[in-house]
Amino acid sequence: MKKNKKSTVKMSSIARKISVDFNLRLLYVFIWLDFIFVIFRIELWRFMTEAAAKGVTSFEELHYISLKGRFVCDSAKDAVDFMKNLCYEIPGVTEVVPAQGMILETGIILVVMLSAELYFVLSGFLKGGRRVRGKLAPLNKLAAKTQIISSAGFDGDSFHALEDALSKLDANDTECRVSTGNTELQGIEAAINNLIERMRKSYEQQTRFVSDASHELRTPISVIQGYANMLSRWGKEDEKILDESITAIKTESENMNRLVEQLLFLARGDNGKNSLTVERTDLAEMMREIYDEYRMVDKTHVFELKKSETEVITYGDHSLLKQAARILTDNAAKYTPEGKSITLSAYITEDGIPAFEVQDTGIGIPSEDIPKVFERFYRADDARNRKTGGTGLGLSIAGWIVDRHKGYFRVSSYVGVGTRFTVLLPENINDKK
Repeated sequence: MKKNKKSTVKMSSIARKISVDFNLRLLYVFIWLDFIFVIFRIELWRFMTEAAAKGVTSFEELHYISLKGRFVCDSAKDAVDFMKNLCYEIPGVTEVVPAQGMILETGIILVVMLSAELYFVLSGFLKGGRRVRGKLAPLNKLAAKTQIISSAGFDGDSFHALEDALSKLDANDTECRVSTGNTELQGIEAAINNLIERMRKSYEQQTRFVSDASHELRTPISVIQGYANMLSRWGKEDEKILDESITAIKTESENMNRLVEQLLFLARGDNGKNSLTVERTDLAEMMREIYDEYRMVDKTHVFELKKSETEVITYGDHSLLKQAARILTDNAAKYTPEGKSITLSAYITEDGIPAFEVQDTGIGIPSEDIPKVFERFYRADDARNRKTGGTGLGLSIAGWIVDRHKGYFRVSSYVGVGTRFTVLLPENINDKK
């Protein structure tokens, strides 16, 4: 019992180290994001203030703004007094502009951001060790099994053979297996090899997820920093560069916001915090709503709706099911050339299963890539990259939603012809255990 307790303590220590390292990295990213936000907001306020003070009323006159103003404070007994007296002085303009409002707004937004970030970091520090220990639980079981084995009646040779096989394992060898050739140990060998394979796959998946998430977050931050530096150096004098920079910063901010929201959705899903509101849902009516929405907002594709003669009823979370249908429709629009058709439908299958479907006439997916499309950050080919505006998380979210409803996908695709995603759901999610 003492050995088991010692092993558990050691594993808890390892779990804490892994959790602390990850959360420190996350804290570092948050600090950089907050710093970039504050600098960007101050510079934007200066730009807008000087434009208003100089009477700039048209976009063509923006290139006259050179940001030559400076912050001044006549007297400051303390921090509150400093904030009240801080003003922005613009050369050529007699009146100074109070900066108190901008500081308050920036401070409030920063406090909200810091509160949310602090919550996630503290939650990671408090619960991260337990989550990692959950992932390492198979090792605890292995230790317990080893303890049982050590007290079993194997002869010395069998015991040494198993020990030698374990000592020869190479963590860098993806094909490493435990094999002693002893028939008495075959069951134990199979259990250990199965555990090693599951741990390897889990580690590879998590490593790729963290790496891809870091890459996806690093890219928009780098773009925003690049354009901010260009604006600071010479972009203020060039209307074309100014317009390009503002558009790029806005686009990358929206991309980063969408990515963070999707990561949070999946994180809450992994932690079991995304609850379902089960209600009666007509899938045919849901697809008609999506059809009307996309006909209005997307004029570059031809949307078609196959109307169902009857209601297609299921019991599930209407908003989440609609989100999954929107993800599939967005995906179809991204990879379908302009002018081509996208067909939406909902129906009852011959087996009496409620289903909804999105079919496009786009670039298609190679057959060998179809099983991987629901993996996080996965993209089938070079055409499925950031130029399409995607993050590689949409289908993962749709897959999570359908899985929570105890449904499943049927995916049919041919390269150059198109793709059809069919979602099949139980009539009531409580019907299947």
